[in-house]
Amino acid sequence: MFLKNEAARLITINHLVGDKETSYPILPGENPAVEVPDAVAKIDFVKALLKNGDLRRVGADELESESEDDGDESIDALRERAGRAGVSVNKTWGKARLLDEIAKAAKTE
Repeated sequence: MFLKNEAARLITINHLVGDKETSYPILPGENPAVEVPDAVAKIDFVKALLKNGDLRRVGADELESESEDDGDESIDALRERAGRAGVSVNKTWGKARLLDEIAKAAKTE
């Protein structure tokens, strides 16, 4: 499972596997999604972050688009485009999230 940080702060998930504790720092903004074990989704802390939108699960299609170049469209241009589409833009959103929200807005029209 891959998680993306949509908050404006660092999120660190600590997970105990057997006797070994592992930390997963998930950076905000334009940083890539972080792969974590599926068992992490059962942690109450992670459930709460997913529910309130600070963390978001990333699908395989989005991971592929993160690795490709999104063209020359800047983050500011995407924010402007999202605003024109009627999306209430969060300044911490990266290109992938903005493109996703623009696509959602286009579907509802």
